[in-house]
Amino acid sequence: MAHEADPTAPTPARRVDIASARDCHDCGEWGTVIDCHGHDAPCPSCQRPRRA
Repeated sequence: MAHEADPTAPTPARRVDIASARDCHDCGEWGTVIDCHGHDAPCPSCQRPRRA
């Protein structure tokens, strides 16, 4: 019996850079914040994408 992915399952949380979150007052050093939709989102203050 094959199992299919559950489309209602939540997506896995993104990995955050804990070192960048250190001393961040916006997210309380968690690296994530709750957005206006109630979802866990990367902190816009400390989790900015790094340029290559």
